[in-house]
Amino acid sequence: MHRHRDLCERAVDPLEIAAGLEAHGVTDRTAARFRHRDVFALAEEMYARVPQDSAEWDALADDTHAARADTRAQVPPGWAVFALLPGAACALAVAGLGLVDGRPRLAVVLGGALAVAAAAGIALRYGPLRAALPATRATHTWVCWLLAYAVLGDGLLRAAVSGGPDGPWAPSAAAALVLAGAVAPGTWCARLFAVRAGGRLGASRGLAEFAASVRPLLIVVFALYLGAVGALITGVRTLPVPGPGTALSAAGAGALAALLWLGRMLRAHGSRRAPALVYATVGASQVAAVALLFAGRLPGCGFLAAPVEGLVDAAGAGALAALTCATGAVVLLARAVRVLGRASAHAVAEGAR
Repeated sequence: MHRHRDLCERAVDPLEIAAGLEAHGVTDRTAARFRHRDVFALAEEMYARVPQDSAEWDALADDTHAARADTRAQVPPGWAVFALLPGAACALAVAGLGLVDGRPRLAVVLGGALAVAAAAGIALRYGPLRAALPATRATHTWVCWLLAYAVLGDGLLRAAVSGGPDGPWAPSAAAALVLAGAVAPGTWCARLFAVRAGGRLGASRGLAEFAASVRPLLIVVFALYLGAVGALITGVRTLPVPGPGTALSAAGAGALAALLWLGRMLRAHGSRRAPALVYATVGASQVAAVALLFAGRLPGCGFLAAPVEGLVDAAGAGALAALTCATGAVVLLARAVRVLGRASAHAVAEGAR
């Protein structure tokens, strides 16, 4: 009680103390050493035994309950509109590509990439997906690689398998549209999850009850996001966009969108190690696949390129991105179900906002 006195004085209910104890590494086994059945029982006694000033307590309780009731105050006004900016900027850039030829196309591509990056930065910084912890430089590097591979990787892989590349290859405008357009449903789904989870945090009577209600909620919201991305892929495939636009390439972009959304959800709730490791693993596997194709051209080293060539011949160049990103998304989903089922993760997210 002496060690966690400040936590108890600030808490409005025992669940907040339990969440704070969990964040400090207190488990049910630790609570058993203090003769309590679990962390929540320990938190209830600490909540009851720590003396508090009644006037300060009433003011703090009113402020905290008001903040929980008005969930719209957690993000700046206009966040839903900001989420549409990346898709709009990408659509304008793709439309511009159809109007120019030659060197101006390069200027349109570069200008469009900068516009989409700026719009995505605004949408993520001022929306529900705002990260509670800053990403490392290595994480930024791998995310940039994953995005670049989604747009350019399939063309590079086809050229490498056929003996090239002999010149520049066309970027996949379809993949770019899917990734940029996925920011909006990703932001809206993150907001839906935050509001629903916040309501269940206040209504739950214990950590186990909260976890049992929030974990299925995450699965439902993730399925809703996948459905939105699938609808987006279907719509993009009907458009006459330049560059390769095969169904598998679009599916790879959708898998990458799911991977990035889960990683951003974890970062928004205070967990950045798992996304960093998964991003690095997925990116490294793609780098290794391209490197093996070129290494297979060395005398006596053709066996190195055989697995990648077999995958491309059997399923197409987009299979690599779809397979690696989907596998990474499954790993992050398992991690997110565990992490976002903790009350402490939502306390971190509210503090970050």
